[in-house]
Amino acid sequence: MIRIFFVFFTLYTFIASGAIPLDKIQAKCGDPKDFNARQKKVILYAYNYGSTNGLGYTMAAIAWQESCAGEYMVNFSDPSAGIYHAHIPGVIKKYTKYKDTSFVRNLVGELLMRDNEFASRVALDNLLFWQKNRKGNYKNIIKSYNKGFSWEKSKSKNKSAEAYYQDIRMKVLKLRSYIPKYSKALNNSLKIELEDKNQNIKNTLKDLQDSKKQQKIPVSKPTKKDKVFIMPEP
Repeated sequence: MIRIFFVFFTLYTFIASGAIPLDKIQAKCGDPKDFNARQKKVILYAYNYGSTNGLGYTMAAIAWQESCAGEYMVNFSDPSAGIYHAHIPGVIKKYTKYKDTSFVRNLVGELLMRDNEFASRVALDNLLFWQKNRKGNYKNIIKSYNKGFSWEKSKSKNKSAEAYYQDIRMKVLKLRSYIPKYSKALNNSLKIELEDKNQNIKNTLKDLQDSKKQQKIPVSKPTKKDKVFIMPEP
């Protein structure tokens, strides 16, 4: 007990004294215009993953809401992980055959953080389930994504789910103006990168051609004095 107290006291002392630079790990989550390149990439990935099912902006908004667009990938208190902060015990139950142990939670949490495709599949599966269950009622879909069925029987959980829905709704509205800008900027960046690669390829081919010309040894044509022997075809 004394050792645990000492550890927490030491950690608190480091934080209070500024020894742990929390300002360096705090991302900007308030407005998409302040997102860094990594955050923009996560937002676009989430949008593109969900767009074929009409849930692109919703998935992007959830990624923004839950992980600050990929900056905070784990919540130990839930526990949840990944860009959408999928509930780890729920993922274990639905997507694996393993028992819910601390070790398995660590493995699944690591997978959710490393593999955005898997994390996105889990989030989309969840949204599609509630979309069917709630018969397309968007508000109830989002509230259920956050609290399942529990918000229907609890005033406090309903209040929390309602607040979550309002947050997602506002984020969707903001992202409708920013995601097209992100996409355009990304496409321009990819275009420039592709043009640079193509130019490098052209330059390399030209260098190879010039090198071959320099190395080419001229073959003298047979003169009248030379006797040319032609091998008969088989």
